[in-house]
Amino acid sequence: MKKRYIAIAVIVVVIGGAAVAYAAIPDSKGIIHGCRNNRTGVLRVIDSGQTCLSSETALDWVQSAGFEVYRSFGFSPPVEITAVAPASQHVMTLTLQPGSYQVTTSLEMQKDSGNGDLVCFTTAGPGFATSVQRAAMGTDPGDSRLLSMSGTGLIDFSGGGDSELRCRQNAGATGANPVVIETDITAVRIGTISQHEDGQG
Repeated sequence: MKKRYIAIAVIVVVIGGAAVAYAAIPDSKGIIHGCRNNRTGVLRVIDSGQTCLSSETALDWVQSAGFEVYRSFGFSPPVEITAVAPASQHVMTLTLQPGSYQVTTSLEMQKDSGNGDLVCFTTAGPGFATSVQRAAMGTDPGDSRLLSMSGTGLIDFSGGGDSELRCRQNAGATGANPVVIETDITAVRIGTISQHEDGQG
């Protein structure tokens, strides 16, 4: 009986150890890291802290396959934009978990009188905007009192963070302040963002 109990205890320890060893697969960004043997083609999965052998090629893929979506689902009541450049005004925020995202912002705004330019941008930190939208509002040719606009960009939040929509009027606007009546921020979690040169001068 004692031997049987000892064997069971050993099995539990081994299983527990395996659980710890694979806790980082996928990593915090949802990325699965692997190594492909250059000779045999055999693929093995590794921990995010490990590296491939010299006889292997590193391969990464995304566990979520781009289907993990975060949405702000709009807001209420409408937001009157009183800020004038270079100042800007908070409209809404979407909080995101660690990872890389494609962030899309859409909004609808209205200006009841006068003319002016409205600029809105989605930020991912001080001095960095994932997208910028600009619209001329009023009665001038090509302008409108009611407009919709959207923008899309990429951002890497290694430790998580807030994607914030901010707006402002350009100097020289007349009449009523523009009002953001509807808006939404959508973030789709993607793989690691990499920048590559195309070799073109």
